[in-house]
This record gives sequence, structure tokens and C-alpha cells, in this order.
Amino acid sequence: MVSTQAVNVPMVDPQETIVQTENQQAIEEGETYVIYTSPNGVNEQAIALDKIPHGQYKSSDKRKEQKFLGINFYSNHIALCPKTWSTSPATMVRDVSKTGINRRIFEKNYCLNKIVANKVNKLAKFKQSMNQHNTSGTFSTSSLLYYHFSRYFDTTVRVPTAIYREMDRREHRSRVSRAGRSKTHRGMISAGWDHLYAAEKKPSTYRPTNELFTPDRRSIYGVLIKGKGARYGAEVNGIRSRWGTAQNEDFQKTAPYSALKSDKPLLEAIKEGKRRAFKNSKVRHATGEVSDFQMLYWMREITEITVLDFIFSQQDRIGNIDYRWAWYWVEDGTIQKRWQAGKFKRSQMHRYDAPADIAHYSPQLIQRTYLNDNDAGGRVPYVNYAKKTKMLQKLRHISAKTYAKLLHLHQDLQAKGEIYRYIENSFVLDNAQRLQIVKNTRLALDILEDNCEAGKLRFDLDSPNNFLLNQQVIEQNPFCD
Repeated sequence: MVSTQAVNVPMVDPQETIVQTENQQAIEEGETYVIYTSPNGVNEQAIALDKIPHGQYKSSDKRKEQKFLGINFYSNHIALCPKTWSTSPATMVRDVSKTGINRRIFEKNYCLNKIVANKVNKLAKFKQSMNQHNTSGTFSTSSLLYYHFSRYFDTTVRVPTAIYREMDRREHRSRVSRAGRSKTHRGMISAGWDHLYAAEKKPSTYRPTNELFTPDRRSIYGVLIKGKGARYGAEVNGIRSRWGTAQNEDFQKTAPYSALKSDKPLLEAIKEGKRRAFKNSKVRHATGEVSDFQMLYWMREITEITVLDFIFSQQDRIGNIDYRWAWYWVEDGTIQKRWQAGKFKRSQMHRYDAPADIAHYSPQLIQRTYLNDNDAGGRVPYVNYAKKTKMLQKLRHISAKTYAKLLHLHQDLQAKGEIYRYIENSFVLDNAQRLQIVKNTRLALDILEDNCEAGKLRFDLDSPNNFLLNQQVIEQNPFCD
């Protein structure tokens, strides 16, 4: 793992009251590497990876990284609760300082479900790998890959900040896995906790062991991450008739993906995409009235998702695409944006009036896409559904910027350049996993180049905001190499 400097953090006396901002370790500006020490004397690393070459990061990324780095699992006010819903085990990290409840008492009596009291601050989710019999596949390194490569591609789709984190396996077993095992009784989530509880007692029972444990086997490792937004319905995730190939094909029958498959100029493609998609009543009802501006953002975001998922062999994308609402308007010749609070469906949009101070600009309320759940990529055994269902082959519209970034990435990986070395030095990947990224990048470019050379690819998704500003679509000339 890449690191810059180590900071030894003393073990916290569990009886001591700690007064800090959000009860976290104070992290100096620019810090990227912290060591915490468990009550068993095990050193745990928290690492913010170096920036990917040519990546575009926001100041908020650094702030979130440093916030994650400052989370001390052994603070008296940091509670660790087992995730007992959905399909894969994880640890929900809570700041309980405002509740007046000791973290030991909180963990024993108040770690119940995903809904928490207002006084509890949801700091992060600690997610480790889990790939065993009857479990949902999760690979912690995948979330780090998506974070940093989304910054390389400078995506419009939002991917959450993530850092690498370790935890003493015995502490995690006693504080989290034991409770997770006792509170889940069926399904993949229960199987996951059973496997994790057993492995933390005897690491050799988990294969491959390096995927879950540090080399000295004293700690498990994973990522700290925190997503935003709510889950899309059939308007983007599709009707999800069955898991696997079927739901990936359903995804390609939504309005935005149907538009991406149309050979027509962009605005005509949007009309055709909606017409095709709305033959399905569930998709039509979930989507409702949808503006060209919304469709342009969806199309751009979905092409970015498809490229990333193809490169990283993502096997669990559909049903894991989220959104937040935002107002967009033109003011003094520039595009302005403001987030709208609330997790409401498209059918409820009409209940929300534009804020009074911007209502006279006639702003548009649209959904912006978030990829919060990216933990099923990067492993060779995973099924690459973007590849299997030929998602790239079907694209007829893409951003020239995305294409150019993919071309540069391929050239760098083939030459074993700076990005190739970054992958080698930054992520916990074996040779086969690194080689898969190289091969998939080459194949992705080959597919898009073939479409481009055949005159089947339009470079017209660079800037949805320009369309809002000028009501025009700018289509760039093809450049296929």
C-alpha cells in the first residue's frame, strides 16, 4: 500500500471521555496514513491512497478522506454495529457522543437496524471482502478502484470517497461479528456473518486468506466509505425480472439505455428511447414525464458506469444505482445547481416546488446518479455482465472525453506507464486481477473503436449543461484512434 508517513495514535482508555470534533482523532491537513492500536496491541492502518495520475479530485474528497482517517474504533463514543439487512456483512460506524450512551452499552442494546436515532451520527461503513459459499460476493478493493478511477475519468456520475482500513480481527469478532451472527438467521447475510465469525477465529478457514486478512493475519482489512442518495426504481435500474443476465438485459430496456442504443441524432434518439422503453408499463410508470435535460444526464452517466463496470468486471450493478435530486437553472448566462433534500420518487416530483428565491428562473428538478455500492468488481471469478450482455457494443452515443480517457488509459497500461505502476503500488490486487484490468481496458477500447470506425458511434454527450444553456447538442467529429 502507498503511504507517506506514519502517525502513532495511542490506545484510548475506554473509560475516558474524549472531547474532539465528532470524537475523532485530530488529523493534520494533508495526512494520508494513520496507525491505531487496538486493546490487544495490534496496529491498524488507515490509509488514504495517493491520487491517481491525471485524476480530478475535489476538495471535498480530501476532507472526507481525512474525516475517515480520524475515526478511532476504540474511542468511547464510536459504536460499531453489524449490518443485518440486505445481503452482505459490514460494520456501520456510529458516533454516539450526543446520545450520552457509552459505546459498549450502545453496541449491546441499540445496534438494531439501519434506522438510527437523530442524535446518532452515521460516520461511515467499514466493508470487508466476503466470497464464500452461499454469500453475496463482495471485494473491498473494488470500492477503492471505483473511487480513484472515477476521478481519472472525471465522471459526471458520483462515486463516493473511500480509504483503506484495517481492524484487529479479535476485536471485530467480539464487538461486531458475534452480534451480526446472532441477529441474522437466514439468507446470504446470515451466511456471511457465519463465515466471517469463523474466519476471525481461524483465518486459514477463509480462502483466499489474503483477500480478507493482512499478511500477519492479526487484522481484517477493508474500506471506510459513506454513500449518499436513494435507490432508483425501474426508471434506471429496470424492472429486474431475475438476477443475473435477465436484469442486465432489463436495464438495457430503460429509456436512457434505449436512447443510447439508437443510431439517430441525440434528441431524436431520446424520443425513440422513450417510445421503446414505455412499451413496458412498469418502466413508463416509474419514469413518467422526463425532460431531454434529464435524459442527457442519465445517458452520460450510464455510459460512464458501463465503461467502469466493463473494466472492473462488475457482477452486481443492476439494482445498486442510486440518485439525489438537484435543481438546475440558468442565471446570468451560467448554469447553477442546488441539491434538493428528500428521498422521493419521480411520481412525487410535482409535490416539490422550486425554492422561492430561484422560482423565477424556472429551474428543472432532475435526478443525478450515484454509485455507492461498488464492491463486486475486481475479482477474476466474478461474472462481467457488462461484457456478457454486450453493453459496450450496443452504445451509439458517448462523451468524447470518456473515449479519450479510455484511449489514454489503454496506452498507459500497455506501456506499463504511470497509471500501471499506480495500480501495482496502490491496490491489494494479485497478478491475475491486475492483468484482468489491462485486458478489459484493451477490449473495451477495441469495441468502441470498431463502432467508431463503422460510423456507429456519435460523440455528443460531453456536456448536458450546454444543452440547458443553449438548447443545442454539440456533436463532435469522430476520432477513432
